Amino acid sequence: MLNHYWQLIQKNNLFGLRDDTRIGVIRTVKPVLAEGEQLPVWANASRHALVQQVSATMLQLTTPLLDDPSEVVAYLRAGLSRVWAALPENGKLPVFTAGLENNQRIRIVLPEVLFERLYTAENFQGNGPDYVTYRNQIYDLVADGLITQLPLLTYLFAASPAKNGRAFWPAPDQERQLVQKVSDPDHLARTLALDVAVELDPYAASGVTEQMLNFLIDSCWLALSQPAIPLPAAAEVRRHSLAEAQKIAAGDPTAPVASLTAPIDAMAVWLNQVGLTPQRKQAFELMQSRVLKPETTIAGQVAAAYHDISAAQTPLATQAHADLSMEEDLPGFSNLSGNSQALLQAVIDSGYQWTLLDREQNILQIASDTQRHVLIDGALTSRTPASAMVVAEHRQAAKKMLAAAGLPVARGAKFTRWPEAKAAFEQSFARKSIVVKPEQRSHGLAVEQFAVPPTAKQFAQAFHAANQDHGVLVEMMGRGTTYHFTVIGRRVVSVLENAAANVVGDGRKSIKELIALKNGKRPNARQLKLDETANRQLKLQSVTMNTVLRRGQQIFLASAAHPQTGGDIYDVTTEIDPSYNQLAVAAADALELPIAAVDIVIDNLYDAYAAEHEGQAIIISVDPIPDLTLPQQPDMGAAHSIAPALLTYLFSEK
Repeated sequence: MLNHYWQLIQKNNLFGLRDDTRIGVIRTVKPVLAEGEQLPVWANASRHALVQQVSATMLQLTTPLLDDPSEVVAYLRAGLSRVWAALPENGKLPVFTAGLENNQRIRIVLPEVLFERLYTAENFQGNGPDYVTYRNQIYDLVADGLITQLPLLTYLFAASPAKNGRAFWPAPDQERQLVQKVSDPDHLARTLALDVAVELDPYAASGVTEQMLNFLIDSCWLALSQPAIPLPAAAEVRRHSLAEAQKIAAGDPTAPVASLTAPIDAMAVWLNQVGLTPQRKQAFELMQSRVLKPETTIAGQVAAAYHDISAAQTPLATQAHADLSMEEDLPGFSNLSGNSQALLQAVIDSGYQWTLLDREQNILQIASDTQRHVLIDGALTSRTPASAMVVAEHRQAAKKMLAAAGLPVARGAKFTRWPEAKAAFEQSFARKSIVVKPEQRSHGLAVEQFAVPPTAKQFAQAFHAANQDHGVLVEMMGRGTTYHFTVIGRRVVSVLENAAANVVGDGRKSIKELIALKNGKRPNARQLKLDETANRQLKLQSVTMNTVLRRGQQIFLASAAHPQTGGDIYDVTTEIDPSYNQLAVAAADALELPIAAVDIVIDNLYDAYAAEHEGQAIIISVDPIPDLTLPQQPDMGAAHSIAPALLTYLFSEK
């Protein structure tokens, strides 16, 4: 028999709102530290930060309430990875603890539009309950339904071999703890959500899986479809469900439970009636298989693999932590740009609230308790004028603005057609050291630098490679080395010396082998490439990729120095003369960019800049989106994160 609410849901085609159900996880973490070690104090810029410190020894992770379970898992993985990174050297995140401090609650919020549509469909005309009472009644129905499902939920999610093969039961009042209604703090009479206590999954670094969350959402909607428990029988039904759940928790986790076949079969029938997405089908089939094969439950797997909690602790923790110690990527968000990941690491560490608005476009919202900012690709903010973005995108326009501000730029010209470029080469460029590059910023791609004046063939090749959408710049090559300055809020926070992509011989390995060896120590964004440009450079140096270089012999794979084409970077932030920092800030100011990366060719980084000394420094590029990852992994020099400086800039100014 269907209840009244479910009949209205069917009549008004409201089941599609199931996918708008929001879910989140509240997880308590008590790291295990070596004697004498203390848990680092966690910053707290927002009351809604992902990671918050609740005591001197404990942290709490609270994910946002989301309608996508996979995103909830991603938030947990990211937060736990930062906790893991912050722990002292011998610190651990245990799977089990004797005091049960490491636990989690799943918070489920039904769509508000569901209540609104149902209340409207009732057409009470002033004779029914008020809206808050009505929605509370629906939550009561779901909570009671989950209580009747306690034996199944205990079997799937609560039974654990942690205490001599018995389940964790958080408190004597087990019914209240395992399924609990949450009141709105601003309106205590209003039910805000339901909390369901589930055991940590020791085989998942996040402690919870997407399948578990999807199954719990469907369990709530199944409860919404079931007849209400008659009031006289309610206490007995709850008592029976709790007794059955306790029996399952106290039993052998590898033994089948015959009484669970009927409820899982009933759920299968219901799901087939309402329809299943692939994700929800996968979740249900996994849980169904665990009912049929108890050895596949989490408790069954742990019990079969380890004879007690002590034996299970270390290998399970090691397996879970392998997911949290990725050297390069942020777990859960590895498909974001390096910039966005670097920013998110700093956001989590600094205790800000954040929301991923769009994965594909790398759009993030970051908030404190008083401010919020939207960033694109980790560094583009609302403080960057749109006009400045367009100007910085085009080298010729940027050069004109820099020159107008009295700043040093390379002499050169822009060409859009080959005949004009060829004529200029024959008349002037043929006997000079030049740089050929796309007029539009290209992050080092299709840039050719000719320290030795090019032949006509080399120039033609470089021109056509660079002639993409907006023409080609041919400039006089400056003398010196390229330095990469990151400017945030009129302050230089990092200076990196750039060298063109290269390998150095050891007398044993081929160039191809040396490249592979160097790439093994490099982040993905800075891999050396054996492409057409590299092969052309090798040919100019009379070697091939199979050549074995002499010990100490250096061979270049590119002519221009740029990190994204495999160039080397050396941190010189504290070494360079401060006058060049001022020059970089002036370049960003000239283009009205509060945040920028400025590339300057400098003859001697130790000699103070003097404008009257021509050729001492030349500004060759200004990028409105600096790479936040570069200072984190220099080939030489001190590594440091500059993303915290960006957050300080954004949130220190009103």
